[in-house]
Amino acid sequence: MTLVSAIALNLAVAYALVMICVLALWAISVKIRDVSIIDMFWGAGFAVIAVALYLLNRPQSVYAIMLAAMPALWAARYTLFILKRNWGHGEDARYAKLRDWVQGGDAAFARFSLTRVFLLQGHVMVIVALPVIVALAMDGPPAWPVLLWVGAGVWLAGVACEAAADAQLTAFRKDPANKGKVLDKGLWGWSRHPNYFGNALLWWGIFIAASAHPVALVTVIGPIMMTHFLVNVTGMRTLDKKLAREKPGYAEYMARTSGFVPMPPKRA
Repeated sequence: MTLVSAIALNLAVAYALVMICVLALWAISVKIRDVSIIDMFWGAGFAVIAVALYLLNRPQSVYAIMLAAMPALWAARYTLFILKRNWGHGEDARYAKLRDWVQGGDAAFARFSLTRVFLLQGHVMVIVALPVIVALAMDGPPAWPVLLWVGAGVWLAGVACEAAADAQLTAFRKDPANKGKVLDKGLWGWSRHPNYFGNALLWWGIFIAASAHPVALVTVIGPIMMTHFLVNVTGMRTLDKKLAREKPGYAEYMARTSGFVPMPPKRA
């Protein structure tokens, strides 16, 4: 099998697996009236892609093993975190508002959620995972092995940043004394969204590691899309607008704190 054929097969398998999963989840969401279940699959979907393609190709190189392990290990941590945070709390407020906004009742919302939530996230997931999909079609020593280890270091920094930010925010929210307050300590004193930054960073790390084989350079669209969504679509800008409107003190927090990349806060 040629490299192009192997990549095409990996892409087809990844796409088919993700679409089967999101369609099944959509059907469940219609029955239980809870679109939030897609959030619990977001991380796990990347593990499904990585593990399935590793088992399909059975590569033996350190390069391929690491490119399968990095998304799978991150997905395990992230999925457990989301499950613990969201399980048993009903439909997320974002989706509940969408349900009220869409005209035509449950049938209209079911069609809307299929295309604008489930299928959209499935397509984005496959694009973001392109470095892994391409990397697992290749075996043997990479041309630029230093990039594998640089990428692994960037990935580890991103996972650590995201996990630390999640832990700090969870602890802050558990304290009743912090109700209505803005978290501006720890990583949150250097970035308004350090968890989003960590997530973007880990995907850039995976791309850099995959690029140890130069063929994978074409998959740069993956981390670019993830960063774009985290900054401009579902992440920083959307959340900042909401919190600035609803939370006292958040506008001042925005004025002194970096939005995405952690940096020392500005002095008053």
